[in-house]
Amino acid sequence: MPSIPHIAIIVASTRPTRFADIPLAWITEQTSGRSDFSFEVIDLRDHVLPYYELAVSPALSPRQYGTEAERNLGQKLDAADGFIVLTNEYNHSYPASLKNSLDHFFVELNRKPIAFIGYGNVGGARAIEQLRLVIAELDMVSVRPSVNILGLHIMAIRAEGKDPAATFAPLVPRLDALLADLHWWAVALKKARRADAETTDASDDE
Repeated sequence: MPSIPHIAIIVASTRPTRFADIPLAWITEQTSGRSDFSFEVIDLRDHVLPYYELAVSPALSPRQYGTEAERNLGQKLDAADGFIVLTNEYNHSYPASLKNSLDHFFVELNRKPIAFIGYGNVGGARAIEQLRLVIAELDMVSVRPSVNILGLHIMAIRAEGKDPAATFAPLVPRLDALLADLHWWAVALKKARRADAETTDASDDE
């Protein structure tokens, strides 16, 4: 019986006053009862990396970590079969903390699926669109459905004190679609990566 896909939920914002913790709690609640995935939260607040200044591209120096911080984050990414990124939007793009983290790794992310949950005035849509370009260069699969938490959702919770679960309820079908596609790709690509590894091992034994 193959193991279920292990998904890392990456929290992009590191701001002290970030909104991310509210949708993160909702995502965690929505996914807690699922038996077809295992989940782990990777909060970039807990994995602060130096600005990218590696002497050699991580694509050419796989898993050659220069610091313990890189090693700790790299091993968590390596262990995942797919990712959900929860990202805010800054100036029509995503936060520097996320770009810097992605730039430090390659094989840990390579040939794995990734899905996006964005928040902001237009639901983080512009940040997500830019992230899809970066993800393609990392040779990852960008899952088509996304979840967009709009400014009106944020204002309802923060300014009007409305219940997050009730506010996000209309987004549940989008989250379900995201998870369904993520599961399909995670299973398919995990099988393909395993087959590649077995082929490589067989070649090494010849």
